[in-house]
Amino acid sequence: MLGRVCRRCDAFNDLRAARCGACDEPFGERAEAPAASAAALPAPTAPAARLVLERGTAAPGAVFALGADEVLAGRVAGAGAIEFPDDGCLGPVHATFVARNGAVRVRDEGAAGGVYVRLRDAVALRPGALFAVGDRLLRYGGPLSPPAPPRGPTRRLGAPRPERPTVVLEEWLEGGVGGRTWLRGGPSVTIGRSGCAVDLGDDPWLSQAHAEVLLERDGTARLRDLGSSHGTFIRIAPGAEHALRDGDAVRLGHEVLRVEVG
Repeated sequence: MLGRVCRRCDAFNDLRAARCGACDEPFGERAEAPAASAAALPAPTAPAARLVLERGTAAPGAVFALGADEVLAGRVAGAGAIEFPDDGCLGPVHATFVARNGAVRVRDEGAAGGVYVRLRDAVALRPGALFAVGDRLLRYGGPLSPPAPPRGPTRRLGAPRPERPTVVLEEWLEGGVGGRTWLRGGPSVTIGRSGCAVDLGDDPWLSQAHAEVLLERDGTARLRDLGSSHGTFIRIAPGAEHALRDGDAVRLGHEVLRVEVG
């Protein structure tokens, strides 16, 4: 029961009383205010977050709200989900988004097409890593393998091997079919529309010099964006979760979704 306690005589009074019924002390600024019950305190809320479609099969600018409950995304993800029924490169449930504990996360749900996030900084590339520039999907094949030892006194005929350390880049076409392959030496392998070590040709989402693969002396490689207009996207591991910040972008199939938090 809520009430007022007199600071002068400690008598308990009705909450609406203007003076203490025991000592006639007036209740004013000195009077104790009733303590708030736990039920009256506001519950913690998830961060205000949303996804904005930058480009894809739906109208650009479409907005999808995120909250503490998981939000599925895919081609036929179900009621209350983010659906893109016209994108044939999406799985039925392709990814899951959630805004919880002050952070937004995306989880890959194992669809064949994978989930890609836009680079902020250079990232390490391991053989087999997939990344997207514009509408092109590329695979980092790793360092050129050494020649097979000859089975007899005669070597197999072929083009001269590069003298400097060389890496393999492969193009993947829609449907999982291999396309062009490039053998390039470092220390920098630039990728873009034209004038680069790897020229991909006309693409409205591709910058003239879009990204580069940096080859280190120890044999490792890094991928970085070259300030392109539409970004470079790297695939996250199947089944993995990835933390997202305000301004990040996620690519699912042909859909590019920008994260807005707060």
